[in-house]
Order: sequence, then C-alpha cells, then structure tokens
Amino acid sequence: MYFKKLGGIALGTALAISATTAQAKELAFAVFIPASSPTIQQVYQPWVDWFNEQVADDDVSIKMFAGGTLGRNPFTQADLVANGVADMTLTVPSYTPGVYPDFDIFELPGLARTTAEGSQAVLELYEEGKLRGYQDYHVVALYTSGGYMLHTKEPLADFAAIKDRKLRVAGQIQTAVVDALGGVPQNMSALEMAENIDRGLIDGAVADASVAKTFRVADVAPHHYDAEMGVLVFAIILNKDVYEELPDSAKTALAESRQFIVDRQVASYTAAIEANMTAWTEDPDHNVVIPDAADRARITEAVQPVVDQVGAAASDGLLDAYRAKLDDIRSR
Repeated sequence: MYFKKLGGIALGTALAISATTAQAKELAFAVFIPASSPTIQQVYQPWVDWFNEQVADDDVSIKMFAGGTLGRNPFTQADLVANGVADMTLTVPSYTPGVYPDFDIFELPGLARTTAEGSQAVLELYEEGKLRGYQDYHVVALYTSGGYMLHTKEPLADFAAIKDRKLRVAGQIQTAVVDALGGVPQNMSALEMAENIDRGLIDGAVADASVAKTFRVADVAPHHYDAEMGVLVFAIILNKDVYEELPDSAKTALAESRQFIVDRQVASYTAAIEANMTAWTEDPDHNVVIPDAADRARITEAVQPVVDQVGAAASDGLLDAYRAKLDDIRSR
C-alpha cells in the first residue's frame, strides 16, 4: 500500500512537471537583417531581454534568430509566420506591392524627414485605427527608417544629375518616385546593393544613412544626396493564433512593446544617422549634398503625380491625416 501511494505521488508529480513544461512557450522571432546591425544590438535585443523579464513567471519568452537564420529572403518574411516556421518576424510592408496601400504614404518624399517623425506617426495612426493592413496578424511593433537619400558611386550634384542613374529601390513606391525623378529604378534586396554598385551594375541606391553604412553602400557609393525621399515602414508581426494563446501578462507586455521599440529605434537610429552624416561631411573622400530650395521644388513637382496616386489608393483622408499628425508631432 505504501509503495502504491509513493507511485501515485511520483506519477502526480511527473504529470504536474509535464503540464508545466507543456505550458512554457518560446516565441521564435525571425529577423533577416544582420546580427551585427545596430537595430539588433540596440533595439531588438534590449526589447527581447525586457519582454522576457516581464513574463518570466509565466514561462513565456522570445528567442531571436537574426541574420536570416529562419529565412533570408526579405520579401517573404510574412510567409515564415503563416507557415509556422517562426512565431513572429520582421516585415517591410512595401516589399509586397499592393497588399498594404495605407503604408505606402510613408514613402512619399517631402513628408516625414526623420526616424522620430515617421515612427511616432505610423504608431499613432495605427493605434487610432487609421491604417489598414495586417488584419491576419497581431502587430507587435511599427516604426520607420530615417529619411531616405540617394547614395551614388559618382557625384550627384543636383536634381538634373539624377536623370538616367540606375538606382536600387525597395518596392513599388520608391520605384515610382525614382522613375518620376528621371532615374532608372532597380529592385533588389538590401543585401545586394553594395556588390551591384561596386561591380558597376547600378549607379547607387535609395537608402537612409544608417542602412547605407550597415549594408556597406557607403563604402562603394561615397556621394550622398539628401533628397528627403520619405521613410520606410517596418512591422514586427506575430501569428494571431499564437497571440490568442498567450497569458495576459504576455499580451500586456506586447502592448507596451510598441512604444518601447519606437523609443529605442528613435534613440539608436537618430544617433547612428547623425554620426554617419558627420563622418561623411568631414571625410574628404565623401561628399554630402543638401538640395537647395530650387532643387526641392523640382523634386516636389516631379513626384506630385505619385503623391496623388498613392493618396487615392490609401484610406480616405489618410494622407491629410498623416500630414496633420506630422505637424502635431513637430509641435510637441
């Protein structure tokens, strides 16, 4: 009888341990950018560490797989979540043309000028319910790049010099913008930019100052034309079914993650861009051109048809709401 009781106790303990283990959830976070990227080191890893600390008592955690470990193609990251390869992933809305038309407005020239403006605007517009898209996922975070520039191998002194330059772009809006400016858009991933510029297959790339350094574009394209070409939106998305199964503590931490990530993105990216711009300005082998008022007016006139088209495809009134949001952010 004594041994039967012992056996029952042991079985009960084993079942309890098994149940506890079964409840533990490790969320696989796929990221295609290099593990050495400042975004990984200064934004994602601090966020993962913070999140894991918040939910430690509920046996939930995030494990990051950087550098494309779970899938290298930047254009198919959402598929990793849809197919169960990862629980969450970093995506770029513009990489899937026509799917997220509301997010296209952020790529328009002459609107958001910085990471701070773009990131806070996209976050607040989304939380206010003004942005369509990602209904099939739980949106963990939204933020933007810095202001996009033109980086070229040969000098780009003014607006007229853009004509016929082969420039790497990401997505249909940058394609339309570069085409409107007289350039020849070349769609390719960020990983291909530097090599193609170095080999002379393209003349340069559209990228912000941080991306230009991270992906070695600035090593082969030392001429930087600060044309205020808009910002690029990034979205971290989570499988909706996985989200629904998470404990309340994890859901609360995920809700707080949006502003957490924006704040660190702004701090990290702003510092990186300022450092790169200062270094290029002081380096005799680099040349930074700030378009004058006449050039900016030419850019505005050239891209107006693209602005009209993107505004018409987005939710009604969204472009005006975006402009108003930027004015509000700048006045704070």
